[in-house]
Amino acid sequence: MPSWHDGHMASRIPVLGTVEALVAEPSLALLPLVDGDERATRPISWIASSDLADPTPFLAPDHVLLTTGRQLVDDETAAPRYVRALVDAGVLGIGFGTGLHARSVPPTLVAAAREADLPLFEVPYDTSFLAIIRWNAERGAARERWASEAQRAVGAAASRADAPDAVVRTLARELGADVALLDARARLRVASAATIDGALAEEARAALRTGRRTARTTARDDGGWMLVQSLGAGLAHGVLALTGSTALDAAARSVVTTAATLLDLALSSAQPARDRLAALESAIVDEALAGDAARAGALLARAGEALPTAPVVVAAVDGRVAIDADAAGPVLVTTHHGGTVVVAADADRPALAAALADATVGWSAPAGWDGASAALAQATTALARARRDGLGSATFAPGDDGILGLLADDAARAAAIAHLGDLLTTDEGRASLALARVWFAHDCAWDAAARAAGMHRHSLRDRILALGRELGLDLHAFADRATLWAWLQATAEPSA
Repeated sequence: MPSWHDGHMASRIPVLGTVEALVAEPSLALLPLVDGDERATRPISWIASSDLADPTPFLAPDHVLLTTGRQLVDDETAAPRYVRALVDAGVLGIGFGTGLHARSVPPTLVAAAREADLPLFEVPYDTSFLAIIRWNAERGAARERWASEAQRAVGAAASRADAPDAVVRTLARELGADVALLDARARLRVASAATIDGALAEEARAALRTGRRTARTTARDDGGWMLVQSLGAGLAHGVLALTGSTALDAAARSVVTTAATLLDLALSSAQPARDRLAALESAIVDEALAGDAARAGALLARAGEALPTAPVVVAAVDGRVAIDADAAGPVLVTTHHGGTVVVAADADRPALAAALADATVGWSAPAGWDGASAALAQATTALARARRDGLGSATFAPGDDGILGLLADDAARAAAIAHLGDLLTTDEGRASLALARVWFAHDCAWDAAARAAGMHRHSLRDRILALGRELGLDLHAFADRATLWAWLQATAEPSA
């Protein structure tokens, strides 16, 4: 399959000045002396002129220096030091003006430049430094004009009825890059090319999996670049992905930022409708998980969708996550106690597991749709175990956790903490709870528990029953004993 960047369209971005292009400009009549290395093809940020012996305090990386050489003609040993200082400062090349202080470029300067592979050219007396500086400034100005025009074009595209598609196409045309917009489920919504580069697609999906705002540019092996910009505040509701070869300077990035902002607004304005659709899908999935798969399947069929083929697995995911529908296969998604629940055909579990590789997941055993409700409980139990044991994922197995595994759930812990209240924060309260744990560890047998606690059984009994009264429990009754035991289990620290 061809890569996404195999067919870039030509960029509309005006080319920035380089030493190579500068020397090739016929109107300036410059004479190349040392072609130099890749610095000759890097964009020039500014062209300065100076006859100082050490001009580096006034230079910055990617500058080109013009000099008449007054500081070099009287000291034949100065050239190597001079060139080395310029190289260390990140200068891209030297233009030596002849006819004022020197009739020709000093051989020592040519030798030093050749040794450092630093581009060097002669500026004839009839070519002014000002003309050279203006040549480069005009290219920078053209770049800025292009950026303004491109931003207006992107803005006009955003006002169209097909705004997202139009913005993506316009951005691709202006940058000469491949551009794609993916939705929150990592599905390709619109793209400027027929196929998507695998590395870029993975960058985009990774941005969605984190659930955080991100804007990242990475280099490609072929010298090009990839840029991923998430859209939406908080949980990302989409991502803008680009790849190209023309350098992205500040002007080009400003166009990308404008496009991302407008796409963000367009997607945000449509968010209420998407939220309603997501809520409708969740309601249908909930119905299927509650045991009415036939009705849920009929509703999905009206929208051209279908239930995953049984046997299915349920994945309970910690927190809200974006599911890559292309990578995970046909799935149904809903929310459950602040987390995400995904239902997929058991055959698609490997693909779904790969899509959820960065999340904490509890998996059910395979089940038919008539057992979907039990599968959800299994997945929730497995997720509680994964959280408790610090695992990336856990799969339910009969007898593995049972209903007691639910006590490790965050919701169960929060409820227990609310009931136990100040007993968890005071020395006296913690001592009473520790005594209750000893009592339960000895099956509520007063004599055995008293011996373990080192106290008289009547004293133990009085302390335990007083604890029950403080909590509104009658610890003579089994149900209330079970309630206190469950609270203690839910607030117990995980064993090492």
